[in-house]
Amino acid sequence: MITVYSDRQVKLRLSPTQRTDILALRELLGNQNVILQADDTISIRNYVGFIARGKTRLQILPKIFADQSTPDSEIEKTESVNLLLRLLSYSGFISNKEIPDPQSIEACNNDLFEIFVNIFISQFLRLFRRDVHRCYESCEENQQFIKGKILFHRSILHNSLQKHKHYVHYDEFTSNTLLNRIFKTVIILLLSQTIISENKKNLRLALCYLEEVETIGLYKGIFSMIRFNRLNDAYRPLFTMARLFYHNRQPGFSDGDEYTFTFLVPLNKLFEYFVYKLILNFAWDKEVTVNHESPQKNLANCDGSGYFPLKPDITVYHGVNALYILDAKFKNPLGTSGGMDLTATDVYQIVTYSVCYKCDDVFLVYPYFRGNSRRETELAQYQIPTLSGNIKLKILQVDILESDIVLLQSQLVRDILSRGECRAVETPAHQSALL
Repeated sequence: MITVYSDRQVKLRLSPTQRTDILALRELLGNQNVILQADDTISIRNYVGFIARGKTRLQILPKIFADQSTPDSEIEKTESVNLLLRLLSYSGFISNKEIPDPQSIEACNNDLFEIFVNIFISQFLRLFRRDVHRCYESCEENQQFIKGKILFHRSILHNSLQKHKHYVHYDEFTSNTLLNRIFKTVIILLLSQTIISENKKNLRLALCYLEEVETIGLYKGIFSMIRFNRLNDAYRPLFTMARLFYHNRQPGFSDGDEYTFTFLVPLNKLFEYFVYKLILNFAWDKEVTVNHESPQKNLANCDGSGYFPLKPDITVYHGVNALYILDAKFKNPLGTSGGMDLTATDVYQIVTYSVCYKCDDVFLVYPYFRGNSRRETELAQYQIPTLSGNIKLKILQVDILESDIVLLQSQLVRDILSRGECRAVETPAHQSALL
């Protein structure tokens, strides 16, 4: 298994097959996000996830340790996997809300693909031990015994010389449903890829529940044929993961195939949605609305048309008035000395939102990086003078691995709501950048 970290260069020793499989990622992520040099130095930007194709197993994890405090490789891998699973689960990028316990993650060798297999098969066994999925399926057969309804037109066409047979249509209560056939096919494919003995054992056990079910050829359209109702809705999260294994979760990626399992998501979008869900799930007043990437406005107009569209990550409105605007960035906001290390483009962007949306309270939200000297949620406040008044900019950080998600949420919202005095910009360089 090859482990790399998003936005970090690492030199590897790759086989020709591995090089080919990794270069194929450029079709999914874009040439600018996958850089593989002649000496096998690789850098993957902006995305996290895994690709399992044949003997190539590559996982891209988020970088969560400050550059000056990178720990032992296994510790870093464990922390990064746990952080990614927290982001995926709470934000809803995977439908299963139960993050595996540390023992299960360790048993999977911190391999994202094996962890996903473990989540999928554990949920499958939990559901099918209680109730194997069965339903009525429409069947058409040419047989000797009459069952259901005779299709006279087809009987005449096909049985002119076999008077003892009839084409019949009937409904049969069976476990050989389309949903189960998809499950069985995916399980067989996973069995050919997994290398963890516990996953292999559970996958074989799952096949025992589907002994009477046939396999089916997978293609994109077959997943859209599944319809859920109150009788089978319990299987929806399991179906979502089966579809995830076949083709990528992100819209716009190429379709899957039976030999490649890929799960790749943009890290910034993932963190952004995590912060949005934290704020959305807070107990706000009834008149307060929390929006993700809305409402959209245009920065400029010309001849009645809008130009330069704006789409803030998170907006909090009270009625028609914008109370707060937040922009989430997955990067380290602190420098090696513990002082603020903001980029001018991040500040310019949030100030533009403030002016266009007439909102004086704006926030830049970053994750807490292990090894940073400061752990508090609020890192800094800046006052930015404009002709229409002062803009108050707060810099916040959230510790994604905080075990108590309610505490994490309350700390974040508390610092959004508080209106303390703005501290001075820490260095002349920051002051000139902000002004």
